Amino acid sequence: MVVCTGCSCLCDDIVLQDGKILHTCRKGVKLFRAERNTPLIDSKPSDIEEALKAAGEIVSNSDNLVIYGLDTIPCEAQEKAIELAKEKGAAIDDCSSFCLGDLVELVLKGELPTATLDEVRDNAYVIVYWGANPHQSLPRHMSRFTYYPRSGKRQRGYEEDRYLVVVDVRLSETAKLARKGGKFIMGSDADVIDSFLKALDGKAGKHPEVAAIIKEMQRADFNVIFGGLGLKYGLGGDYSRFIEMVERLNEFTRVAFIPAGFHANMRGFNELMFRKTGVVNAYDFSSNERVAFSEAIMKADAALIIGSDPVKSLPWHVAKRLAEIDTILVDPSPSLTSRVAKVIIPTAISGIDQGGTMVRSDGVAVELQPFKEGLEDVSVISSLMEGV
Repeated sequence: MVVCTGCSCLCDDIVLQDGKILHTCRKGVKLFRAERNTPLIDSKPSDIEEALKAAGEIVSNSDNLVIYGLDTIPCEAQEKAIELAKEKGAAIDDCSSFCLGDLVELVLKGELPTATLDEVRDNAYVIVYWGANPHQSLPRHMSRFTYYPRSGKRQRGYEEDRYLVVVDVRLSETAKLARKGGKFIMGSDADVIDSFLKALDGKAGKHPEVAAIIKEMQRADFNVIFGGLGLKYGLGGDYSRFIEMVERLNEFTRVAFIPAGFHANMRGFNELMFRKTGVVNAYDFSSNERVAFSEAIMKADAALIIGSDPVKSLPWHVAKRLAEIDTILVDPSPSLTSRVAKVIIPTAISGIDQGGTMVRSDGVAVELQPFKEGLEDVSVISSLMEGV
């Protein structure tokens, strides 16, 4: 069995047989068949040793280094990158600043009760996807862990033993499923939260249908809410009412919260940063304070990008800055960022040709079982540290 690192489900049941990749979703197939980078310096072909030497000189000579990405590499390499940031007094961040880092931090601080996906598979009755559409973002989430499995107390599966709820601003593929036997609520997150709190006080809010959801939750001893990007951006950073709602629901039945998913090892980076700094991301080791990472990039004289494509995802004026400074890209596959990087170092793909540990979206550690050998990220970062 091979672990797929296409998303934070980290599916550990992938089989390679007679040239076929079995059990993968479309994200997994794309990962296993990914095109590979080659070493480049100033857009010219090089070799690994020369690329490492050029990258090492950039890191060594930088007075204001930023390190970004890191969510697709193993924890061992993430820890080494944090060590490098500390040694250089650099700013470091991952995609979670723009993704679900806030929600992971609430879980790590104990402000939201949580559970594992295995508990959800075996016990959860009401399953709420709030601002998330796993059909697109986590293709096997529902079949392996939430809605479809017949497991533990839920042997009758989705037909009788699961109650699906979707809160979203549009009728997604997952929302269409919820309309068949559960509930789909379309509206602002604040209004839906307010409706839950009013219903718990015996009053009617803007969405009176939440009373039926609470009644379904009362039928079971375990329910779960998965929070996605829609929840994060819908609440604009103020989670106090959402936390209050979850606390109130837990007064009469267990309701756990799990971030809906993200890059393969975003949670691993968040947990490492939380243990070392008390925050999950966006940290400047020169001031030992949290930093707005977009601003840090604008002030940087060099950037080390690892396992990410920020030119594709960051705001244009920030991404453009990467083309103006000395940018090193450590990544297995071609991307928009590889078009602007001064030095490209092709590394292995986690789970395929490099091993290590990753952390699933629910906080469970998963050991990778590579079936080939490649240049590991931890080796590259260790090499870059030699000149610091």
